[in-house]
Amino acid sequence: MESLENKFTQELIEKSEKAKKDCKYNPTRFLQMIANNGGVKTAKLLIAKDQISDGFVTLQMCNRLDLSMEAVVVDKKYADLFTDDEVNTCFMRLCECGFYK
Repeated sequence: MESLENKFTQELIEKSEKAKKDCKYNPTRFLQMIANNGGVKTAKLLIAKDQISDGFVTLQMCNRLDLSMEAVVVDKKYADLFTDDEVNTCFMRLCECGFYK
């Protein structure tokens, strides 16, 4: 059986592929971070930063925040991987950009 952490990582990679196709955005650095650290550790590192990533801004301009790491983190099926504070940080970033209307 595939672990929850592996499912999370796979979903990040799939969303990155979709961003490449739909938005002409290639998140090379993000994918390198995932390859080096795994999806969960990469997400935690990016959540801990005080500013949103360039990739998040690019996806926002493409109206595809559904492909963002933040949108995957707030998915209830991954709740066991992140603290409430981490999920809330992602939720607030998405709210501030009008993702939830």
